[in-house]
Amino acid sequence: MLHPTSAPEDRSPPPALPSARLPPAPPIRPTLRDLVTFGVIWVEAVRRRPTLLDLSRRYARRRGRRSDPEALAARVEVFRQLLPLAPWTGACLLQAELLLRFVNAADLDADWVFGVRTFPFLAHCWLQSGDQCVSEAPETLTVYRPILVI
Repeated sequence: MLHPTSAPEDRSPPPALPSARLPPAPPIRPTLRDLVTFGVIWVEAVRRRPTLLDLSRRYARRRGRRSDPEALAARVEVFRQLLPLAPWTGACLLQAELLLRFVNAADLDADWVFGVRTFPFLAHCWLQSGDQCVSEAPETLTVYRPILVI
């Protein structure tokens, strides 16, 4: 029997750091549906203060296409245009959750990766799909060691 705070045995091992960016997105404008989706996701995310275990349980069984980098790049571009409209965007944890939920709403998916730097200690999270960084430039992640993937 698993202890309520213990990790599930089927957890994926942390991936290697991404070394590539998503392909450039075509010029795209957010639709009204994108705006509403983003607003609902933002309100739901900031209303609660989940633990890392809660987040892991919530997102562990999601499904979506992972083999469509062009579609993923287009959704990320729409998200980047909508993010400045949010009253509060928080740090990497909230932004990664918002982006993950936004791409999931379009039936796409990516890995939510958590990494640390040991000295001085620093933690960070980002989204990646295979070898491609979804949420930021891969060169910004070279100081981190991935320790968990959701």
